[in-house]
Amino acid sequence: MPEQLAGFKSADIVFTDGTSLADVTVAIYPGWIRIQTESANQFHPREQVDRIQSSR
Repeated sequence: MPEQLAGFKSADIVFTDGTSLADVTVAIYPGWIRIQTESANQFHPREQVDRIQSSR
């Protein structure tokens, strides 16, 4: 498994298609992003994410 580059415990994410997720846990890896919600663990290519904002 590649090394994690960054992580946020509480972040808002906006995808390139305009959809968004609020207050999720995010781990950033080379080329992809893992998003954890209360009910799911999702993996997305980096190209699908427009921006991530930490809401510490």
